[in-house]
Amino acid sequence: MTGIQKQTISAEVPRSLVRKVDALAKDLDRSKSWLIREALTNLIHNYERRHQEILKGLEDVRAGRTISNEEMHDFVRALKASR
Repeated sequence: MTGIQKQTISAEVPRSLVRKVDALAKDLDRSKSWLIREALTNLIHNYERRHQEILKGLEDVRAGRTISNEEMHDFVRALKASR
């Protein structure tokens, strides 16, 4: 992360979570800061990915690319029958 401007943030968290962060950081031989950065990066990445998928789904709905509830039930029944 050389050259990247950094800023410290703080958050109140339950002591039980702090103990888990401490233990995981020790197990991974990483700093707590590294672990928290990784967790936040992954959380934000997953949120953004889900948000993009939702937007794609809404576009499908607007374009009329949908199926009925009955068609979905038929599809599930066919899947179960193929087992």
